[in-house]
Amino acid sequence: MDNQLSSMTGGRQTMSSWAKVIESYEAVPEPYKSAYKMTLGDSLQIGQQMPYTVFAPSIAGFRHKTAEKLLCEVNDTITVWERIGSQVIMTEYPLETITDLEIGFILLFSWITIGGVTSTGKVSSTTIEFNTATARHFAPFLNKMRPAPGIVDAHERRAERAKFDDLAVENFKFMNFAIESLVDGEKVIQTIYQPKINKPTFKLGWRTFYRALALAHLVILTDKELIVILDDERGRENRGIRYGGKWRYIALSHIEAVSLLAHSGDLLTLSLTLSPGGRRVEIKFEASRRQEIVQLKDEIEKLIS
Repeated sequence: MDNQLSSMTGGRQTMSSWAKVIESYEAVPEPYKSAYKMTLGDSLQIGQQMPYTVFAPSIAGFRHKTAEKLLCEVNDTITVWERIGSQVIMTEYPLETITDLEIGFILLFSWITIGGVTSTGKVSSTTIEFNTATARHFAPFLNKMRPAPGIVDAHERRAERAKFDDLAVENFKFMNFAIESLVDGEKVIQTIYQPKINKPTFKLGWRTFYRALALAHLVILTDKELIVILDDERGRENRGIRYGGKWRYIALSHIEAVSLLAHSGDLLTLSLTLSPGGRRVEIKFEASRRQEIVQLKDEIEKLIS
């Protein structure tokens, strides 16, 4: 987590906008105390350890002002309270029904998006935004939502990371992101790097204008999850390289079906149906990569069957 959301220069946010760990019920921000106590009940008894809780205040300065949130993990459920005006809205995600997780950062702005089925049976997603400098506070939540690390020696770790060496020429940033994305013990089965897909729209004199159909992305299939690393359209581009990026993690156990769709304009879409809830994830590729995409589809189907 700390590696993926490493602090970068740029932007300006005060320490009052930094997320913090809440270590006692007395330190819970006042608007949340009643809902927090009502939800956790016996978990707040005297002498018991406080459930791991983090407060993410609202932050401004990155195109919009975010809503503050309080989140904790107890009894294998991640609970998020969001303050909207004078109301506090609660959403609970049992770990077993979280189908996908997104982590992203652009300079000092970072976020986590939890997707899946809530304790009330609703298909939903919730985004928690925070200052990148406080990313370490969210690591315990991410560790709960991703595969448990295995015990590996230095040789095994190097062998898996070496599978990304070829990316150094195509996209050095994505190579580093790929290395940081792996949990110890994961085995990389296949990787596909897709550069930015542009479509020409019109010409003005000697100059051709393009529209981006898909930003650069890297798909990594391991024996435990599908990892999709992407550029984010909000990141500023400098000499063809965008600041920041985002990671999407999908446990293989939550992929119900996979299909390949062809489109006009030389595009292919790999479509994943997630379970429970039926959420869809679509990943676009150039049609010229059909052989690689078909292989990826077949490998996913083998692993989920």
